[in-house]
Amino acid sequence: MRIGIALFFFCLTLTSQAETNFDRVQSLKTVNRIAFGSCNNQNDQQPLWPDIQSQKPDLWIWGGDTVYADWGGSDETVASSYQKLLAQPEFAAFRQVTPMIGTWDDHDYGHDNADGRLSYKQESQRQFQDFYDIPVDHPLRQREGVYSSYEFGEDQHKIKVILLDNRYHKNLEPGAPMLGEQQWQWLEQEFKTSTAQLHIIVTGLSIFSPTMPYSEEWNEIPREVKRLQDLLKNYKVKAPVFLTGDKHFSTIFKYWGQLEFLSSGMTHTAPSKTWWYLARKYPKTYFGLSYGIIDVSWEESTPKLTLFIRDGRRDIHKTKVIWRNNTWEFTEKSTEPSMQWDLAAPVD
Repeated sequence: MRIGIALFFFCLTLTSQAETNFDRVQSLKTVNRIAFGSCNNQNDQQPLWPDIQSQKPDLWIWGGDTVYADWGGSDETVASSYQKLLAQPEFAAFRQVTPMIGTWDDHDYGHDNADGRLSYKQESQRQFQDFYDIPVDHPLRQREGVYSSYEFGEDQHKIKVILLDNRYHKNLEPGAPMLGEQQWQWLEQEFKTSTAQLHIIVTGLSIFSPTMPYSEEWNEIPREVKRLQDLLKNYKVKAPVFLTGDKHFSTIFKYWGQLEFLSSGMTHTAPSKTWWYLARKYPKTYFGLSYGIIDVSWEESTPKLTLFIRDGRRDIHKTKVIWRNNTWEFTEKSTEPSMQWDLAAPVD
C-alpha cells in the first residue's frame, strides 16, 4: 500500500514538472534551422509531419491557419480543433521535441476572412495561448492580440522573430486598418531597440503579393505596406525576411528589395483550375502540399540563408541569399519548382 502511494506521488511530481512547449522555447539558445508552414486542416490527413521531424529543425513557426475552426462558428469549435490536432500522433511526437511559436490567420482565429469584429476573439486568443502553453500569469495573456517577439543567439549572430497579428484589430481603426495603432507602436519599438543581425517577420497574410480576386493580402491597403517599409528604412532594420501563408501554394520572391517566403498548404492546395492564373502572378510556384525550411549561416555578422520548399519527400525548390548593401542578393542559381503539378494533391 505504501509503495502504491509513493508511486502515485512520484508520478504526480513528474507530471507537474513535465516540460511544456513554452519551456522548450525559453530554453532554446541557438537557431540554425527553422521549419515553418500554414494552412493545416485538422480534419484532413497530416502527411508531412514525419518528413518535417526527419529534417530536425531547431524551431517550428506556424504562419497561421494552424487549424480550421470555421465549421462551428464559436469558441468551442476553436478549442476542439486544437485538441484534434494535438491528438494526431505524428504531430504530437514532433511537438514533444521541437519548440513551436507562431501567429494566427482567419481560420484558427475564427472563420474565413474574420476581422476585429469577431464576437469571441478574446476566448479564441485564450485557446491559441493554451495551445502554445503560455503560462496563465504571463504578460502575453494581457495583450489584445497574439503579436509577440522572440530572440535567439547572441552578439553578431542574434536572430529576432517578430510575429504579427493581422486579425484581432483588422478593420477597426481607419488610420491603422491592418494591425491597429497599438500594435504598430509596439512594432516600431521592436525595430527601434533591436540589436539583431537577422529579422524574421511572420504574418498570416502575404505582405508583398499583388492584389487578387477572392483573396486577402496587405497590398489591399497600400498605406499599411508603406508604413511597414518606412519603419524598416527609418530604423535601418538589418536583414528582414518575411514568412507568410494563407494562399495554399508556396513561392519565394522579392519585392522592392524585400524577401518574402510564402509557404502554405500543408493539408490542401489551391484548386487546380486557378493554377494557370497564379503561375502568371508567381512564376516560381509549387502547388502541392508543402512546408518551408530556412537554414541560417553567417559570414562574420552577415546572415546567409538557404530557403527550401519541401513536399514531404524531397526539396522541390532551393534559394540561397546573402544580406549585402541593405538588400538580399541571390548567391547562386536556384533550383526551380518547375510547376511539378503531377506531385500535387489538389482539393477542388
